[in-house]
Amino acid sequence: MKKSVRKELDAIRAGIDKVDNAVVRELAKRRALSVRLARVKKSLKVPIYDRPREEALIARVKKWGAAHELNEEFVEVLFRLIVMNSKEVQYHSS
Repeated sequence: MKKSVRKELDAIRAGIDKVDNAVVRELAKRRALSVRLARVKKSLKVPIYDRPREEALIARVKKWGAAHELNEEFVEVLFRLIVMNSKEVQYHSS
């Protein structure tokens, strides 16, 4: 493989690693917000699960993802996993 192509490959991979780290960092921030949310919901005596909110969130991120050339099904599956984890965190935090 040519040195210039190898250098480009390494640069692209480094960029992907940087984005992956940012994604994990943002997921950790989301988790911390979910813990705070659980405390507020508990004090207000409102349920953790809010189906209309969840469906609105999924619709919003699918639309936003499509506007950024992402597959809507991929975005939906990804965010359903994120929301599932958020609910689990909230149930264990309350």
